[in-house]
Amino acid sequence: MEEIIRQMVQNQIRDILDHNRETISRIVKKSIMPELYKIVQDEIHREFLAIANIQSPLSDQDLTAKGSSDLDLQKENRHVIQQSSPNGQGKYLYCIVKGNEDQKFDQIGIDGNRVYPLYHKDLAAIIHDCTAKPYTSNEEKTVAQWVMTHQKVIEKAWETYGVVVPASFDTIIIGDKKATDQENLKKWLEDHHDDLLAKMEKFSGKAEYGIKVFWNANQMGERISRENEQIRMINEECRSKSKGSAYMYRKKLENLLKKELENKAEYYFKEFYNKIKAHVDDIKIDKIKNKSSDQQMIMNLACLMPMANNPLLGDALEKIDQMESFSVQYTGPWPPYSFV
Repeated sequence: MEEIIRQMVQNQIRDILDHNRETISRIVKKSIMPELYKIVQDEIHREFLAIANIQSPLSDQDLTAKGSSDLDLQKENRHVIQQSSPNGQGKYLYCIVKGNEDQKFDQIGIDGNRVYPLYHKDLAAIIHDCTAKPYTSNEEKTVAQWVMTHQKVIEKAWETYGVVVPASFDTIIIGDKKATDQENLKKWLEDHHDDLLAKMEKFSGKAEYGIKVFWNANQMGERISRENEQIRMINEECRSKSKGSAYMYRKKLENLLKKELENKAEYYFKEFYNKIKAHVDDIKIDKIKNKSSDQQMIMNLACLMPMANNPLLGDALEKIDQMESFSVQYTGPWPPYSFV
């Protein structure tokens, strides 16, 4: 929001300078209004800094986008079940599936480890053997690759077994003085058997979809300036005021624009949320992430939905995407990472 307002104020400053260049020059040279000189210089300096700090938008790619958007969350959620392991061995857990030993699953996991199912009754843990230590690295690329591999294994299990309960990145089951890592894992499957089956029932035939809605910040700011009578009046008054008064009017304009943009964002969020809610079973509201001053995200959702509803939701999102100044990014289907 601040970037939109900053750019509009910048345009107002340039307009005032263009119409009053000689007067400003005379004032500066004679030092008749030193305080105004300081204000003008500070404002110009601030605006140039704002321009220099504008970042270009980053493109999103399907799986990479999902991996990078979840990276911070996955690292926050990483954990080791149990606190010590006498033999230093553990089982890295990708997900839980429902199946039997007749179903074959053989994948390559993190750092080239062989991934396999460990069965207990009608459940299976998709795991690889590891040391009883978390996966840690100072290299972001290394951690990102681990997370991507973690997700690829889960997606392959989802494809093979039809439904999964994903585990967070870096979930490791280890042994203790009473039981081995494998025995502890089977005990955990036994203790949580009914809850895991209930989750699988909830996830059956469904998938997670990501929805991000953006608006064009400049276009929306200009539209508000045209449609809002109070803003139009302030703009007109600002042109005819003295330099000191014009500065105060610009601050008033800045505050008003900020408020109107926030109101518009809230209005469209509620409108779009209700349209999306009609087609999904569950919604998680994720953090807004903005890296571009022009295209700003106003909505970031994870939705759990029957895969059969995909065309209906797609139609609703297409109508939003066709609205002036708005665009939609729609990804999926994914395993239900956000709903475990």
